[in-house]
Parts: sequence; structure tokens; C-alpha cells
Amino acid sequence: MKYMIEYAIRSTGLTHDEGFAGSEALLTAFGKWKPEDGLTVHAFVSNLAGNGGYVLAEAGDPKVIVTFVSKYNFWNDVNVVPVVDVGEVVPIAAASLAWARSASKS
Repeated sequence: MKYMIEYAIRSTGLTHDEGFAGSEALLTAFGKWKPEDGLTVHAFVSNLAGNGGYVLAEAGDPKVIVTFVSKYNFWNDVNVVPVVDVGEVVPIAAASLAWARSASKS
């Protein structure tokens, strides 16, 4: 299963010193991170402001995703969304459209 993980580095309510300390701690922790067994990272990108970004990851077990994102809950707000390749959705959408057209006729 693929997951789109959106992350935002938490800064609201922090003093400048707390922000600097948090950033240093996050960079130190991230420098020690290795992908969990069973986790494939297809893309890991930052927004242009450098205060958040996206990870397109794949794992057969959702607990692998939990293990990954929970390590960074001390610094980041995270939203995890299961996703499917568009090529897989197109035939489903076509079948749904056919069903809806048929079902909506008297």
C-alpha cells in the first residue's frame, strides 16, 4: 500500500531559542534515521519554505508507516493518507460511472 505523508515542522508558540533548539534536534535525529525494514520511500520532498513537505512511501504493513512517522511526532505535525496509483483508479472510476448511469435511470 502506498501512503502520501504530509509533514509540517511545528513552530507555533515557540520562542526563537526553542525553534533553533528544535531544528537542531530534528536535524540531528534525521541524520541518524535509516528507513525501517519494509518501508520503501519513493519520494521525500520539501516545500520551498523548508518548513514541511511530503513523503510518498510504500509498506505492506501499516505499522511500518506508524513506526516511521511516530519518530518525528516530537517535531512535526503529520497527515498520512493511503493512496493508489491513478492507473489503478481509472478502471474503477469508469465502472463506477457506468453503474451510476445505470442506477440513476428509471
